[in-house]
Amino acid sequence: MVKKEKIGKVIKGTALGIGVSVFTILVLLVVFIIFAFVGGPLEVTKGAQNYESTMNKYTKEAAGRVHTGFFSFPETIPASAFADGKEPSFYFSYKDTWDDPTCEVYLECEYSSEEYEKEIQRLKDTVYIDKDYPEIERKLVYEDGSRFVKPVFIAIERSNHSYEYAMVLGDNKIAYIYTSFKSNLRKIKKIPHEYLPSDFEQSLKGVKFGEGFNVYEVSKGEGSITLNYER
Repeated sequence: MVKKEKIGKVIKGTALGIGVSVFTILVLLVVFIIFAFVGGPLEVTKGAQNYESTMNKYTKEAAGRVHTGFFSFPETIPASAFADGKEPSFYFSYKDTWDDPTCEVYLECEYSSEEYEKEIQRLKDTVYIDKDYPEIERKLVYEDGSRFVKPVFIAIERSNHSYEYAMVLGDNKIAYIYTSFKSNLRKIKKIPHEYLPSDFEQSLKGVKFGEGFNVYEVSKGEGSITLNYER
């Protein structure tokens, strides 16, 4: 009789342990699903004085945190953009969601005439050569069509539900734009909507793998590879 009681206690203890384990697994699964779709905490940085440190933080210090090299953006903001009381507009939002982060990055600068011409030349002429495949050369794509209100130099167009480009506004002004997994205009917090392509929402619906243009990737056989190059 004593043995039966002990066996019963063991069975109950085992069942309780299994129940707790299953409950723990379910809780962890729910937390993972929530994190995957809702994401981690929103990280927002503002102020042009934080531009270089912020871009470095999300590209070089923690490689892979964003799926871009920001080649359409300047490496630094020249002093002329701060002259005569001017202040470049800078906004960077990052949220860790699923396999790809949700991002919105916006920089607008008014340069001196000399710096403006140098920046336009950079956008036009810079050739990116892959370190592993030196035969692969890529450039930003220039577009002066009906989808954008001003001419743009494109690094990413729809690929991986993202856009990245520099928009030539004229009057020595250039706006730099990056969006990732923000397919609804209501989710765009800082970028002026008129700076986005006219079909922004529609163009990001049902984007399939490999569609669009991405200066950071290239087709290789049946798949694609992420290019390994720097500025």
